[in-house]
Amino acid sequence: MAAKDPIVVVGGGRAAASLVDAYREGGGEALITILSAESHPPYNRPPLSKFILRGEMPPEDAYVHTPEEYEEQLVELRLETLVESVDPDAHTVTLAGGEAVPYGTLVIASGAHPRTLPLPGIDLPAVHTFRTLDDSTTVHAEALEAHKALVVGGSFIGSEVAASLRMMGLEVTIVERGERLVPQLGSPELSDQVADLYREQGVELLLGEQLEELKANGQMLVGARTKSGIDIEAFVAVVGVGVEPEVGFLEGSGIDVDNGILVDDHFRASVADVYAIGDVARFQDVVVGRPRRIEHWSNANAQGIHLGQSLAGKSTPFEHVAAFFTKMFDLQLQVLGDPDGGVDEVVLRGTIASGNLLGLYLRDERLVGAVLVGQTGDMVEELTGLLREQPQLSDRSHLATDGVRPSALFAAV
Repeated sequence: MAAKDPIVVVGGGRAAASLVDAYREGGGEALITILSAESHPPYNRPPLSKFILRGEMPPEDAYVHTPEEYEEQLVELRLETLVESVDPDAHTVTLAGGEAVPYGTLVIASGAHPRTLPLPGIDLPAVHTFRTLDDSTTVHAEALEAHKALVVGGSFIGSEVAASLRMMGLEVTIVERGERLVPQLGSPELSDQVADLYREQGVELLLGEQLEELKANGQMLVGARTKSGIDIEAFVAVVGVGVEPEVGFLEGSGIDVDNGILVDDHFRASVADVYAIGDVARFQDVVVGRPRRIEHWSNANAQGIHLGQSLAGKSTPFEHVAAFFTKMFDLQLQVLGDPDGGVDEVVLRGTIASGNLLGLYLRDERLVGAVLVGQTGDMVEELTGLLREQPQLSDRSHLATDGVRPSALFAAV
């Protein structure tokens, strides 16, 4: 599965950066061009909603490599470059302006773009989506003068942004259309514990509410109103209501798309010499047995490394157990596997408030996900092994018993 020269990468995020590093470290020598719409070299996204938003980290510290380091890797990094179309028959990528860039191997790592809302006031200058490094620095600058903030959406990104804004001293309101905060946790009880943390920190939660409008005085945001008639005062707003895979430029290419680019367990797309990784890739997760598109840094990193190694000549199926961290106030929560993919049962040991929690997610009497707070590295390793091997549950009586290791509850494969 060695790459055909040259390699063209569409997208300049973590997946692209990890691909390049793994390919070069694996001895790959093909010419590489990265086509990125961003004005910055590839960077890590986790600090955006935390350290950079709070002004605790220089934006440049999020860079994976500097432009000069990419030159040393013999990588042509083309920033502020928009891709308009792909022609698999001609093996070319067409840019805005008409330039055709030839490829031997095409890797699509175009990521995703934020959804917005069709609301009056959504285009006000102080209303932002939150996806890029520039988004983070802009919201930071405005938050210094805003005093009161509105966050629309209570998923991971909305919750992280709200926590950081509150830590900066702003009064913060979260409006979430669902009845739960961070519904991706797949557990009403766990979402309730996260909500308790936010209320204790002084964040106002409006759950089960939707906005009717964002209100302005001229062009200055002054607040919002919900459909139920609640008025909210706010001078900066962040809309975090999910993302859509960046696939518009593939229209007419013949590359199969369905909530992302469809790929196999080697990240091959439906046409020859085209691959997809990261947020844009919908892959068959062999660990949990269903197609998934995962929008987390750790997944982009793992897929980039895997494909980079494959293109350098080390080709194996992708059997990575999905894992990611989130940080909200002082809470660091780790998620393993597939907790939001539909489960039969969730068993919680401990609580978020105690700083020690283990959540076990079961489907068909097998472990398919876990949520951890304050657990040791050997516990993470043990759970990762169980998630990969998928043994049958053999001892239900001690599922909720503190001190009983998860491995003791499942039969050996």
